[in-house]
Amino acid sequence: MKLPPVLVEKVVPTDSAEKAERDRSFLIFAGIVLVAIALGFKSELLSPGQVWALALGMVVIAAPALLGYLRGTEEFPRIEHYIPVALGAITLAGLSLFPDVQLWKYIGLSVLFGAGFVIAGRLDYLRLRDQEKRGHIVLQELILVVVVFGAFLVVVTLHFNPILQLLWIFTISFLASYRSFRVNGAVIAPRRAFIFALFVGQVVTFLAWAITALQLYLIVYEGTFAVMLLFAWYINRGLVRHTVEDSFTRNVVLEYGAFAIVLIYLFVASYQPSR
Repeated sequence: MKLPPVLVEKVVPTDSAEKAERDRSFLIFAGIVLVAIALGFKSELLSPGQVWALALGMVVIAAPALLGYLRGTEEFPRIEHYIPVALGAITLAGLSLFPDVQLWKYIGLSVLFGAGFVIAGRLDYLRLRDQEKRGHIVLQELILVVVVFGAFLVVVTLHFNPILQLLWIFTISFLASYRSFRVNGAVIAPRRAFIFALFVGQVVTFLAWAITALQLYLIVYEGTFAVMLLFAWYINRGLVRHTVEDSFTRNVVLEYGAFAIVLIYLFVASYQPSR
């Protein structure tokens, strides 16, 4: 008896897989567009005010791109997902105004910004869909620390008006803390995250004010100033998070104690009573 031919099963990709691939390509395209805009910051035809306006335009362009990529879940993408690109825009706009930043270095930093935008957006996408893996939090933390340090460095180097400088430092600390409380680790409710971020921002701003007020007795270079602000932000944000999560361990105490010792050392080492 002749048997019918065996049917070869064809693997048909699911709609979700196609959608994920399409979404990733869209995010990469948005990152390339943002890199192109960032390279425009270096144009000699732009004044500093126009550079900052273009940085704001970059955030305005990135926001709907992220919204279109992240939406599709029950939870609507909130403001914390747009904070990394905002801090990155501040960093690149400020670095473009540095006279000692060579063009090839700036191009490299712009490409890193685009890559960070894609990675952060992808990780947020996976988190919103409960597909986050163990190492994703570390990447999120690394991206946030880099953009926070860059933003601090820009603000303290460009020598804004003292009040405006403190306002910038508070804003950067607040936004970074709010994102950390909402995205990195256990999710904290928006209202509580807002209050905790205000607390962290106040502490970092107070340190910046103290350093500025003691300029007659302290010699603090811009890079050291930015590192001190970063350590203050990292320590206070971490203490708040571990207090909320009730997750203090000996390793946690040793970690933040070490950062606190380094911060105190930088402060004491900058003291020059003979000035």
